[in-house]
Amino acid sequence: MSHSLHRFGTPENLKNDFCIYTRAAKGINRENCGDKLRKTLEIYLSENVVNFGSSHAGKSYLNGLNPEEYAKTLDNSYGIIATFADRESVKGVLTKAKAAQIGISIVVSGVIEDVVEIVYECGLKPHTALVSLGIFGKTELLPEDQVLEMTTMCGHSLLAANLVIEVAKKVKEGKLTEDEASLILAKPCTCGIFNTQRCIELMKGNININK
Repeated sequence: MSHSLHRFGTPENLKNDFCIYTRAAKGINRENCGDKLRKTLEIYLSENVVNFGSSHAGKSYLNGLNPEEYAKTLDNSYGIIATFADRESVKGVLTKAKAAQIGISIVVSGVIEDVVEIVYECGLKPHTALVSLGIFGKTELLPEDQVLEMTTMCGHSLLAANLVIEVAKKVKEGKLTEDEASLILAKPCTCGIFNTQRCIELMKGNININK
């Protein structure tokens, strides 16, 4: 799940930012996995989910994806990803998934120390860990750090830096609220891993963009 692995930020502002991806594997358990994915969706919705979706849906929950209609399409899908903003919700999802014995791989991304701690609290054991090594190359060509904190919440790079800059300026000018801004920025991310709650907190932190 590398597209949710490279979220830019500090340990503090990444503390309440988790993505959970339940995904069937081709040639192993992808055939007829619709019912398992529907159960996954049910578990996600039973907790304080911030956002969810998948690339096949073409839009996220925060961009108008109806859970009931979406559930009907899952016979033709292979995975669902969801975003959460608190550890107890993540713990709830993993505990319920463990009890349901769904039989599909579950990947959790977040600050690794927190993820590992949650997993053990649920009576589970981590199987594999992937760790982002940071950014290499001509980093001077990248947007400001505060912009990267927003754009990297869309792991497929569909959120433009210029949109973040424009929206942030409107927030500072009082033309948009932080809540309105977060929904605008969430729309380009079709798979649903943009965390609007984290975005709101970043905006409230008096984001300073110089461009």
